[in-house]
Amino acid sequence: MKKIMIAALTLGTTVSANMAMAADITPEQSRQQFVDYFKAKSPSIEFNEYGNGVYNYNPDQRMQWQAAEEFPPYLDFIDAGEALWEKDQAVYENCFGKDVTKVRVMYPRFNEKTQKVETLEGQINQCRTDAKLKPFGWKKGDIANLSAYLAYQARGQQIDVKIESEGAKKAFLDGQAYFSKPRGQFGLACAECHVYNAGRRARGNTLGPALGQTSHVPMYRAKWKELGTLHRRYEGCDKNMRIVPAKVQSETYKNLEFFEAYMANGIEINGPGYRE
Repeated sequence: MKKIMIAALTLGTTVSANMAMAADITPEQSRQQFVDYFKAKSPSIEFNEYGNGVYNYNPDQRMQWQAAEEFPPYLDFIDAGEALWEKDQAVYENCFGKDVTKVRVMYPRFNEKTQKVETLEGQINQCRTDAKLKPFGWKKGDIANLSAYLAYQARGQQIDVKIESEGAKKAFLDGQAYFSKPRGQFGLACAECHVYNAGRRARGNTLGPALGQTSHVPMYRAKWKELGTLHRRYEGCDKNMRIVPAKVQSETYKNLEFFEAYMANGIEINGPGYRE
């Protein structure tokens, strides 16, 4: 089974040769080439539909997903996130402002003072520790619930990540390099699964497209039976590929999120999302 999966994922793919995401072109040129690749690969898929991930590729899976979304299993978690916001509302409003519909769309972003990428979950915990409140755990539970509430409030707004400095460009390129470079026991890159082989099957699962991957986070996975953050998914994916994962909310994963979010500019936020 392992050999079959590797063969399927690596068929006809060479990351460095096939994907024009080099440091000598601008992030916007990289983004446009990325979008153009997916348009050419699957011309019937509308750009904004990439926020729906794997459900663009299989009609039966799409029907099951649409049925699940009629009574989504994540609603109770959104309610729990709203309660968390209201519990410490004054603290959060001091950090993020009073309009809950405008919080999710601000992240990820590059902080010019610290020269580091900020993520929504990272800033939630920074806000809490600054107010002498106990930080949440990083991968699930309260952090995912509060993030889900803020994502739900932001639905319909477009991802709009800015790169306006050399520091931001470097963070983008670092994330791009992690996405593009083969690593681990299987010698695979994120791009091999989620760009070249998007829509194919591996171990009974459909490989989702990288384009739009940050639009529907945090996500409720049937496998988890709960919400989980994007970085939890990064960690799990790395482990599945026999890669020693980076730490959740590390600079490595923050830069990867920054890269992926920038590439998805213009796609509507539709989190939290349901996935298998």
